[in-house]
Amino acid sequence: MNNDKRLILQLMEGVNYSICTDSSSTTLDELNSSSSSSTDNIINSSSDDDDLLLFPLMKFLTSGKKRQRIENYLEIIDSLSDQEFKEHLRINRRTALTLIDELELSGYIPSHSFGIRPLSAKLSFILFLWYIANTEPLRTLSDRFDISISSVFRVLRRITKWFLSKLDTIIKWPQEQNVKIVCDKFFIKQGVPNVLGAIDGTHIRIEKPSINARDYINRKKYFSICLQAVVDSDMRITNIYCGEPGSLHDSRVLRRSPLYEAASVNQAMLFPNQTFILGDSAYPSLPWLVSPYKDNGHLSPQQVEFNYMISSTRISVERAFGQLKGRFRRIKFFNEYRTLPFIINTVVAACILHNYCINENDTYDFPEYYDENINNILNNNGIIEENIPGDRRTQLFNEIFPC
Repeated sequence: MNNDKRLILQLMEGVNYSICTDSSSTTLDELNSSSSSSTDNIINSSSDDDDLLLFPLMKFLTSGKKRQRIENYLEIIDSLSDQEFKEHLRINRRTALTLIDELELSGYIPSHSFGIRPLSAKLSFILFLWYIANTEPLRTLSDRFDISISSVFRVLRRITKWFLSKLDTIIKWPQEQNVKIVCDKFFIKQGVPNVLGAIDGTHIRIEKPSINARDYINRKKYFSICLQAVVDSDMRITNIYCGEPGSLHDSRVLRRSPLYEAASVNQAMLFPNQTFILGDSAYPSLPWLVSPYKDNGHLSPQQVEFNYMISSTRISVERAFGQLKGRFRRIKFFNEYRTLPFIINTVVAACILHNYCINENDTYDFPEYYDENINNILNNNGIIEENIPGDRRTQLFNEIFPC
């Protein structure tokens, strides 16, 4: 029996070491399996001393340190009121149910009848919503929805891929009759004509990348990637470009984007009837992009007023970034993810869902979020071009303030 006691003591020492190094259920199952023969011998013993060792060990192996998971969490979600549903998942229940129906018919949810039963479209979508609306780690999501961590990550990639398939239909440039509608709505703000959109950039905070980390340090000395977006007067995103390192200035991100190349090749198609987009002082003045005059302390009263009209009209893009990060709080900081393609795809999926909410009149009912990461301050990488004769800014200024 002394040998049995020694075995139990060694086993308990092994359990204590496993607690310090890895508290996962897999480790406990292995310990439970490896100790089965020893515990059988102990149960057959009538020694009080043996019981003193047996009972704490059995209590630990059966219930003491197992991970606590929530069973049937979807039932808890279904029991929430509409207000509670939106507070937790950041979109209303009607919008979620519509998207779940679309997901079921999309072919992105496995439907095989062999092996382990596939996760439903409803569980997959609710899990993705919880992930993007909050900042919980994958392990907590695994416990909440009672599935493995690998399954959580697989679901997130699957739903993100499904959202990306909707990119061209949800995020699209104004065309035909929509051009006039967008311009008219912008004109109502401050009387600036022919505005087709407002452009700006924001930073998405990330952990230190494993490759070329210095390229991702922005002017505020943290790691980030750039998100460039053009929005209309309703804060609907009409063009997106994401993934450039955070050290790049807005003007350089613009020049590397497909929008700049397309506008350079065929301006008339993208900007019919001399329409243009508005940017802040970080952007150059181009034939299709109007930025404010650089304030060098010698601006005329008309130029000061012109700058105010530009900034007031383009405020929709700053509000769009604020609502994007205020609604989908994951976008503020990817604190445990280092795979850049996954992060970029998640940000784009959030932008698509942002547009979907606007299209479905799913109003933003949360506190206003001020996005301090909007790139309004110049750094050493930025180059501001002076206005040249005949550029769009000069033409616009003369239209608003005729001689």
